[in-house]
Amino acid sequence: MLETAAKYILDLLTENEELKKLPKEFTDEAAKWVKSWFLKPEDPKNTAKLEDPNKSMEVKKDIIQDKLDDLKANAQFQKELSERLAAFEQQRARFKNVVHDANIEVKGNVHIGDKGGASDDHYDEKNIVKGGTIKAGGDFRLGDDVDSK
Repeated sequence: MLETAAKYILDLLTENEELKKLPKEFTDEAAKWVKSWFLKPEDPKNTAKLEDPNKSMEVKKDIIQDKLDDLKANAQFQKELSERLAAFEQQRARFKNVVHDANIEVKGNVHIGDKGGASDDHYDEKNIVKGGTIKAGGDFRLGDDVDSK
């Protein structure tokens, strides 16, 4: 969970592109929560590094991991963190069968999409390839196979 939490917090602090696709209210509230724990006036040196756009992601990640390690024993933080991560996963669940910047090479067929059953269209994005390449030695299909009964 530590690695997932570190990525989530870093993405919020750096306004990661993937998070910008989520509802603004969700990301604004999540960023406010992260800042309340990680951008503290009593720690101006680390706060300045985390807010500095010129600092490397590795430096920021190290600071976040150190802070997460310090907060392991804080029951309130741990409770809030697990609630935030669950909410984040729920928001991300609105994306299905989305391939980002992947280079896929398959000797056979490639099918991105669901098979069988009724199609569920409660997704913001579904069956999408964004960036990257797909090389297939057989057929390539993008989309669901829906049984109409």
